[in-house]
Amino acid sequence: MKPGVIIAAACAGMLMLAGCAQRKPPSGQNYYAQATEEYNEHFYQPAIADYEKLIDQYPFSPYAEEAELKIGLAYYKNHDYAESIGALNDFLRMHPTSKYVEQASYYLGMAHFDQIGRPDQDQTHTELALQQFQTLEQRFPESDFAALAHQKVEICRELLARHEYLIGNFYYGRSNYKAAESRMAELMALYPETPIAPDALYDLGETLEKQGKKYSAAQAFTALEHSYPNTTYATKAHAELAKLHQPVDTEEDPLQAVLAESGFSSSDQNADHVAVHESLQNLASAGDAAYGPDGLPILPSKQAAAASTDPKPGPATLRGVRLSSADPPLSVIFDLTGPVTWDDTLDSQSGSSTLSIYLKGVTPAASLAHHLSFDRSIFRDCDIQPDDNGTKITLNTTPVSRYAIVPVSNPNRLLVTFTPIGGPPQSEDSGAGAPPDENSAPAPSEDSGGDTGAM
Repeated sequence: MKPGVIIAAACAGMLMLAGCAQRKPPSGQNYYAQATEEYNEHFYQPAIADYEKLIDQYPFSPYAEEAELKIGLAYYKNHDYAESIGALNDFLRMHPTSKYVEQASYYLGMAHFDQIGRPDQDQTHTELALQQFQTLEQRFPESDFAALAHQKVEICRELLARHEYLIGNFYYGRSNYKAAESRMAELMALYPETPIAPDALYDLGETLEKQGKKYSAAQAFTALEHSYPNTTYATKAHAELAKLHQPVDTEEDPLQAVLAESGFSSSDQNADHVAVHESLQNLASAGDAAYGPDGLPILPSKQAAAASTDPKPGPATLRGVRLSSADPPLSVIFDLTGPVTWDDTLDSQSGSSTLSIYLKGVTPAASLAHHLSFDRSIFRDCDIQPDDNGTKITLNTTPVSRYAIVPVSNPNRLLVTFTPIGGPPQSEDSGAGAPPDENSAPAPSEDSGGDTGAM
């Protein structure tokens, strides 16, 4: 081979090697720029691949943190919600102080929100979205994402309320009034501000009436008149009250009273609750197997979860016994320092009635008199007799046909309300309490018979 050819070939080889030496592999910045361009052009899968390469090859790059966020957002925008939820949860766990926490939190909620179905379907994603949006509101109340989250919170709460309402109506249609009561009361305890609340409260009153709980039904209809006066249900509730002939004492919030008797408290509406996982389709296909021997459905229930965390009745002090401030007073209120259990019996004679209530584990305050005289309405006097195990309270009244004992919390007290024979006495300013039919026999108390009550 000629020397000139050899030299030319050697020079060409050297030039090729020099060119290869100048072609460096992409840097973290290169991967970030390329992935971001793909993300902005809506090519989400290629963007995810390049963001992952950046993280794998340059884990300490200043672009790595944002790349992790963008992976979760790209999955969300590509409607791959399961992957998005996983990626955004990982981001929040690994970067709790990141400047992108608000954005990641909002889109984590949206990944659940976009999967929400109809109110008659499973509401797991609604619960999860609500929890995420509420957390975002609490942690970053001044952020733009918190304002967006608040809008979604209201939607989620209404969907959950409508779900409860549909389930309650399902049980009502099957004449399972106890389960229907539980659902409607739960709705009122958790979602009283939602548009479906007046419907639910009216149905709760009807459900209680179907079970013979006329006093509680009257409380529900009264609460409807007071809390939702400008609805069509308020007029219907007024008509139902006229037919029930029950005493209504507004010393306590009537809604709180009826919820307490149904096992719920309106003050617990912001507490943690388990998610509701049933749908109407699942309930309809479950048949009779969905019910236990007590007539209640065997289903995940917020009420059961709340019951496991409710304060247990224990030693308490009876701080006072007073008549309600209503005119005329038809209730006696026991002010207590904690939740209690009790036994009760009613003894009615021709000219008087005596209600005995034994408060278990309760001691009267040292300043409380053991005999109290009343001079108003149906009440005459009251004896308070403590022993080693509790306190017996004996209330003497004019003849009554029934009574109800309602535990109320925050603060703890018992509301004991009576229905006099012949109807509630009328005050000058009161038009409530029409007398029952003179030929009707006194009805037994819905709370009497020696049953044990719990607060």
